[in-house]
Amino acid sequence: MFIPKKITGIRRSEFHFTTVVPFSWVLENHVSGLVLEDAMRDMQEDKSVDPRVAELAPIRSRMQRPFLRDGIEKRSIGGKSVVVPVKTPTSKLVNTKGSLRDYLLQQFAVSPEEAFGVLPGFVSFWPERLLEQEANVSVEGLLSPWATYEFQHAGRGALADGECRHLAGVLINADPKVPSALKDKLLNRPVTVEVYHGIPTDHAAKMFVDLNCEGTKVDTITRANIDPRNKWITATKAIFEELGIKYATTGRQLTTAHRELGQLILLTHAEQMVKSIVIGAYQAFVKNKRGDSWDGVDFERLHYAGVTWFREIFTHFKEGPEVLADKSRVIRTIAVRVALASLGGAFYHDDKAAIEEARRVLREVNWTVSEAWNGIGGKVVVNENNVIAMSAGSGKESITKAVQALTKPETKAGRAIRGRSAD
Repeated sequence: MFIPKKITGIRRSEFHFTTVVPFSWVLENHVSGLVLEDAMRDMQEDKSVDPRVAELAPIRSRMQRPFLRDGIEKRSIGGKSVVVPVKTPTSKLVNTKGSLRDYLLQQFAVSPEEAFGVLPGFVSFWPERLLEQEANVSVEGLLSPWATYEFQHAGRGALADGECRHLAGVLINADPKVPSALKDKLLNRPVTVEVYHGIPTDHAAKMFVDLNCEGTKVDTITRANIDPRNKWITATKAIFEELGIKYATTGRQLTTAHRELGQLILLTHAEQMVKSIVIGAYQAFVKNKRGDSWDGVDFERLHYAGVTWFREIFTHFKEGPEVLADKSRVIRTIAVRVALASLGGAFYHDDKAAIEEARRVLREVNWTVSEAWNGIGGKVVVNENNVIAMSAGSGKESITKAVQALTKPETKAGRAIRGRSAD
């Protein structure tokens, strides 16, 4: 089938038009999201990839959720059980290869008399500006002008919305078991495409977040990781990456799988540590305008303060950054971790006296889990093997007590965690 390099659409703005094309046009003129995802990993390992794919892969990584996630698998190597990192399908890929593929064939491809299937429109992105010409077409009652767009000079585009439908179509087209007549029906079905061209990468990333997160329940950590407008997250990533500390971008708590991959903290928990430097420990936990606002924040100063203070913290412990996940250390609990991080405000404000006080706290406090910490960072219990353990506790409930214990050594709690008598 001939795929034209010129299409007609309704001009919505200088960088946006709407068109209706055969499904085959979408398949042929866009790089699969799975291909771009694989290419992004190859690029990180300094492997060679197609130049156009190399251009689109970083953009796609900011626009879409992954098809594959990091996992672990136990294998027998040389008679020993060894844990190895693997890539496992996300629910997104499972659905694409399963129910979505079946829907396209059984509901969408066939005639309305056989079944009634619908396919939402696609949102397409080209980094280049497509060549526009007025089409001299007038439709009564339609305000937007018609135009033709040439993309002979451009490579294939990427999808900000619809990459699962695209991949399902690609898999169907490559499947020799699907009858050719049914493939032709599917490929010739008309679909709507919103085309954005010549816009910055940040705008493309925002477009994905708005399409997929507004009005749709998306877990907090997923949205935080991909939304380029979240300056707290951008600052957090920069700080932890400079320190060489891996963070997890999935899940609501740190799991064994995260730990096996060297990930020591959830991205959203790391964000709380960073925010606390500027707005204080308690506000870092609160979901309100003040906690979410970055108005007036000096992010260069925040980066310096975060890197400097967190490096001092992790250098203090023989475990290094592993202390974040060490069950024998109270730093593992959210409240204590953020309370200690908030002392980095001294570095942000360049307060020499407060800097020395923060360092004194780091030196004097006994950070090992003990009954002295009960009720401060969480609940301390002793199991049947006489092993002391501490629950993570609720950050909102414990944060005030944790801050007071760290910053007020004369209080009962402050003396207890420093190993001093109550007298």
